[in-house]
Amino acid sequence: MIIGRHTDRRGLSTGERVAAAPRAGLPPTDVELTAATRLLDSMLDAASDHGVTLDAIDLSADLPAICLEVARRTGGRP
Repeated sequence: MIIGRHTDRRGLSTGERVAAAPRAGLPPTDVELTAATRLLDSMLDAASDHGVTLDAIDLSADLPAICLEVARRTGGRP
């Protein structure tokens, strides 16, 4: 598992959040987990320019789960 560059208020890294994301079907591959974490980190890099954190996004969406779903549907190439 990749750790990721951002953490939430509980101290969980983006990689930990992606790995814990709810999902259906087979477990994600390491490639998918890494791709989802990198995608989440990139999105949070852009959001941080506007003062938005993962905790703020958590109020309306499960972005780690969304990133994992994108990575799974694209074969780890979001």
